[in-house]
Amino acid sequence: MKNLACVAFLMANVLIVMALPGVSAQAASILDVVLSDQSPYPVNPGETFSIEIQIQNNGYMEASGRTIEIIPKDPFTLLPGEDESQTIATIAPRSSYSITYRLSVDSTAPSNSYPIDFRIFTGNDRNFFEEDSIDINVEGEANLVLDDLYTNPETLEPGTIADVIVKIKNIGTGTARDLQLSLNSTHDEIKPVLAKGKVYVGDIPAGETKTATMGLSVDSSSEEKTYIANLYTNYKDEGNTAQTSSFSVGLPVKGTINLDIIKKEASFERETIRIEVANKGTTEAKSLEAKLVINGETIGIDYISSLKANKKTTFEFPLVFQGSGQLIMDYIGPGVEKSQSVKDVVLSYEQPSQTDGTSMLLTLIIIAVVVYVLYRKFFRKKKGEA
Repeated sequence: MKNLACVAFLMANVLIVMALPGVSAQAASILDVVLSDQSPYPVNPGETFSIEIQIQNNGYMEASGRTIEIIPKDPFTLLPGEDESQTIATIAPRSSYSITYRLSVDSTAPSNSYPIDFRIFTGNDRNFFEEDSIDINVEGEANLVLDDLYTNPETLEPGTIADVIVKIKNIGTGTARDLQLSLNSTHDEIKPVLAKGKVYVGDIPAGETKTATMGLSVDSSSEEKTYIANLYTNYKDEGNTAQTSSFSVGLPVKGTINLDIIKKEASFERETIRIEVANKGTTEAKSLEAKLVINGETIGIDYISSLKANKKTTFEFPLVFQGSGQLIMDYIGPGVEKSQSVKDVVLSYEQPSQTDGTSMLLTLIIIAVVVYVLYRKFFRKKKGEA
């Protein structure tokens, strides 16, 4: 009797304990949805992927007659042929049941962690269900493109320092982090300015554009042509992996021609006027023809095959004492284009007087006579002594 009383007491206590909150739940079936596999991981936007989930029964009672339904939402889509719901006959206590799904992710989805929801129905009652969710990691890839590049000043000339304005756009689906830009050239004539040869841009999220200003110097010996430079991008992707890309850009160097009159003088002996012209520009003027027009009349034409930058030449024309007009200079520029430079000319000279010439002649005659007299006197004196 004593033993029976003890057994009855123990059973009563067990029933009381089972009736307590939390303890009864352990005795029931408890279902959880767990992501057991994702392939590929992480998934890139625009890709298809598969997931394997486990419906885990963490309780101590069998779960029977359960229907599980997947509820994919943006940016996920269940692939055609995949069943949204599956019925599970039984799940034993402390065990699990696996289901595999194939889905796709939208190509424009930004990098993030997105949930996929599940509903678990008991029997045929669609009004009563449990909800659970899993998280899918979507990791996009940055794709940087050179959206625009221009210089300030717009025309690169030999011997100048210019800013290079660069616009970089991320047309990918992931963020380019800690972006740095560097500009390099294999040509000695084009060199990056040290302070602006490498610039830090920062993060560029998907779909955004950022602008950076870099600097370069154009050597004074640069030729009239397009120089190739390389623009390098260094950044970290969503997985914190270093990435590098480059763009080849053309930098056209185009000099200017600036012809100017620096001196003009008359040569009365040669009866010509000499006009000295300098090229104060940065490139060569070829086939340079100069025409002097005074008072509407062409006085003369002179020619030189080439006038380089920072050099000068002299054109010679028939002498004109008075008048105004223009020096018209036609030449071929660096792009084989024909150009013209027109400079105003004012002439004002006086004809040397004949009196001045006669006086000079008389002076010379007098000097000659004096020299002759002194010579004769000295010669006779020497002869008498002899």
